[in-house]
Amino acid sequence: LLTHPGEGDHGEMALALVEPGLVAFGSAPSVRQAIDRKSGGGANITTNEELMGLVRDIDDGNAWAVGRFDAIAKSARLPREVAGQLPPINWFAATGHVNGGLRGLLRAEARDEVAAQNLRDVLRGFMALARLQSNARPELTTMMNSLELGGDGKTVSLAFAVPSEVIDMLGAMGVHRRGAEPDDPEPDSDPDPDFDLDVPPVPPTPPTPPTP
Repeated sequence: LLTHPGEGDHGEMALALVEPGLVAFGSAPSVRQAIDRKSGGGANITTNEELMGLVRDIDDGNAWAVGRFDAIAKSARLPREVAGQLPPINWFAATGHVNGGLRGLLRAEARDEVAAQNLRDVLRGFMALARLQSNARPELTTMMNSLELGGDGKTVSLAFAVPSEVIDMLGAMGVHRRGAEPDDPEPDSDPDPDFDLDVPPVPPTPPTPPTP
């Protein structure tokens, strides 16, 4: 069990190699609880049929995550204005396949079919706005055109693909933004701004000898 002290409002984090091919990562108490349940048997997450159904549906990438949306939204600290516009969502799942670029699928299980339809309407508005903004950035057009909204009943899904060129562009933008930050001004080594060190001082006029 590897632990790392938390910073600010975040508690202690932990990572554990539970078994070959299985890693547990999260807050230290939750990881310890997962290890105890794995070793001691009894009730665990595999008894939750609704959640395990989502896991089986998305277990086709080399990275995936499933959880209750309220817990994810709380940890992500979504702005109140954004959270207030979202319909009721019970479960959230994400899967991705990283191979040069990134291909992924986001899936949400809404509380009912009405909430699912409202969520689709929200996503359609977001996709339309994003496509309008991408017109000024041709390199983003491929990614925006890959967005595919789907799902039926209480399920809403959004598929996407991010080409490697876009990932490289975003990385270059981050480097350029950091490089554009002004450096600290060098201290002024000239104590007198009216005196130029490159020009030698004019010698004083010699005194006039007295008249005999």
